[in-house]
Amino acid sequence: MIWLAAMMFVAAACKDDDEDDMSNTISDKDRTFIMNAADGGMFEVKAGQLAVAKGDSMNHMIHSDSMSVKSFGQMMITDHTKANEELMALASERQATMPTTLTAAKQQKIDSLSAVSGAAFNTMYTKMMVASHQETISLFQSESTGGDDNELKTWASSKLPTLQHHLEMAEMMWDAL
Repeated sequence: MIWLAAMMFVAAACKDDDEDDMSNTISDKDRTFIMNAADGGMFEVKAGQLAVAKGDSMNHMIHSDSMSVKSFGQMMITDHTKANEELMALASERQATMPTTLTAAKQQKIDSLSAVSGAAFNTMYTKMMVASHQETISLFQSESTGGDDNELKTWASSKLPTLQHHLEMAEMMWDAL
């Protein structure tokens, strides 16, 4: 009887471990979202740092606000650093690995930005921000409607208004150049 009780305890303990492992696994779709969102977020921060260092500080009127390439870059650093930290926490809870370096394509864009200055920098940076935010919004919309992890879906959905605002600002800056 004692042996049977001990075996049932061991079986129950193994079952609990399996359930814990399963709760921390995510689908390939969600893992791909995390990787792509992290890559895009790191790109926005690095490009924003270049904009703060090299961008034009001349303000462009956007509706009733004024925005410079430098101030837009700072907004990218602030907003995307916060989002990256939130994503890192979500990924960690799911035991998903986050990239620590940019993909080759995104690094090539950073290298291109680093190589120009003045009006050419402002134009290239603003154009990249429009394209990058269009891509990011599409990625986040796909996750918010088609992801498998409810918490990731909710998080992606909650970021869409900010991303759409960034896109609008980037488009207006592009039009003002």
